[in-house]
Amino acid sequence: MDYLEWIDFNQFDLVENINKRGAFSSIYSAVWLEGPRWNLDEETEVWSRNGPIKVILKRLDNSQNMSQEFINQLYKYYKCLQNGTLADFFGITKDPTSCYMFVIRYYKNGNLYSYLDESMGMLCWRDIADMLWSISSGLHVIHKHDLVHGNLHGGNILVENEMDSIDAKITDTGLHGSADKQISSSQQIYGVIPFVAPEVFNENKLTKESAIYSFGMI
Repeated sequence: MDYLEWIDFNQFDLVENINKRGAFSSIYSAVWLEGPRWNLDEETEVWSRNGPIKVILKRLDNSQNMSQEFINQLYKYYKCLQNGTLADFFGITKDPTSCYMFVIRYYKNGNLYSYLDESMGMLCWRDIADMLWSISSGLHVIHKHDLVHGNLHGGNILVENEMDSIDAKITDTGLHGSADKQISSSQQIYGVIPFVAPEVFNENKLTKESAIYSFGMI
């Protein structure tokens, strides 16, 4: 698909605040009853779906007044967001308070920090290599689109550990900052300080090189 899907909020059941927050958002889990589009029947032009499926709803603070700058940023990144090497980004919805929410696949092991806590830091070399390969593949796709992530750290890496493999996906690509603030004109630096390249503080500019620094810190 060449677009993000608009999903009616009534399509979600068992919406629950899981008491996790980002700097400008709060996180909910939910069940998407229809589920994402799976296969298009070209004859009837009807999509089959694979729901119900558990998802994450990322509620954007103050998004009732979403700025044009944030909309432009979303438009700039939307094709990249749909790439399979990044966390599955299904679409957008709006909750009863008129705040916008991103609809993202639920990754059962959470972010990299929670996964490391869960495993008590005991990882085999194969798992480490698999996760680093997945993260670097996602970063390569972002840079191939001539874009930068903007806020890469362990909290923006989602992990799913299956029986014979482990997958780590980058999320929140390019969508940092408040939904109601100006982005391109802002002088504020967004990020977790240990993961921000030193030159960013001097030049106030995010680059592909600074993203590689963030990856190295992970």
